[in-house]
Amino acid sequence: MKTIGIIFGGANSEHEVSCNSARSVATHLDPAEYQAVLIGIDRRGRWHRVESVDALADAEGGTRFPDLDGLDVVFPVLHGRFGEDGTVQGLLELAGVPYVGCGVLASALAMDKLLTQRVLDASGIPTIPTHGVTAATVDDAAAFAASVGYPLFVKPNRAGSSVGVSRVSSEDELTAALELALSHDTIALMQQAVEGDEVDLGVLQQTDGELIVGAPLRVLRADSAVFFDYAAKYTAGGAELEVPARIPVEVAAQLVELAKLAFTTLGCEGLARVDFFVGTDGAITLNEVNTLPGLTAFSQYPRMWDAVGVSYTELLGKLIDRAAVAFATVGS
Repeated sequence: MKTIGIIFGGANSEHEVSCNSARSVATHLDPAEYQAVLIGIDRRGRWHRVESVDALADAEGGTRFPDLDGLDVVFPVLHGRFGEDGTVQGLLELAGVPYVGCGVLASALAMDKLLTQRVLDASGIPTIPTHGVTAATVDDAAAFAASVGYPLFVKPNRAGSSVGVSRVSSEDELTAALELALSHDTIALMQQAVEGDEVDLGVLQQTDGELIVGAPLRVLRADSAVFFDYAAKYTAGGAELEVPARIPVEVAAQLVELAKLAFTTLGCEGLARVDFFVGTDGAITLNEVNTLPGLTAFSQYPRMWDAVGVSYTELLGKLIDRAAVAFATVGS
């Protein structure tokens, strides 16, 4: 039996999302194959070994570094900065512990949406016209907005789960949206709105390195949701997820190839969720790459694989097996 360390929580705005993901992972691990050890990061950035995910909220003290002794593989179920961005991955590399998911470079790169876009553009992957804004350049925002037209989206450069994201319909809403995004990061992104469907694909790396892709998923927003925001993602009934997505076969094939290309271009490892927009004119643009997608009961990634006959428990086993093989290969 392998001992799996599940790292969760984090000192960021996605702390609760990570806790929910950790509950799901711990619940769905095959008890005949794995013993779970829960390692939580509280909101101050302190580490704790805990008996349950809920116990982290009341944990006192903590350490500056985690206790990784006795772990065969670590599953860093972390979302957002200080977890999904290469920081924890670097710590695990230094400790010499195998872990699930992307390495330091791919994690850090994918977390920075602006840099990711530049790398993907260079590989010929179509992305959304984007403008980066800082507190020093915020006065230039109105000019970019006028050049692309409304509506547009404003979001933090390095955040996930739609935290700090706003849909802006007019110049009157722009200042507040930028202030919100800049409260979560030093760079805010302004992106042209795409009229069409959000279609997401889950990429999984086999133990032999082969990339396979799950069923495409289309987001059907509830009538009350202006876009697929935090509430829609993590509230029952917030959005309907169509899996498999009813899209033309040729479009699905294009998306699969682009998802694999994005995965390899960024140097991803193990898993990733690649989010696209398919415009009303059929044009495909890549929205973002998530190196550690949500793993809650409502999350897209497990549902993509369940739709092609891979259960959540089997999926977790595949990820752990890949992590062990990848680490052995690097260390040999």
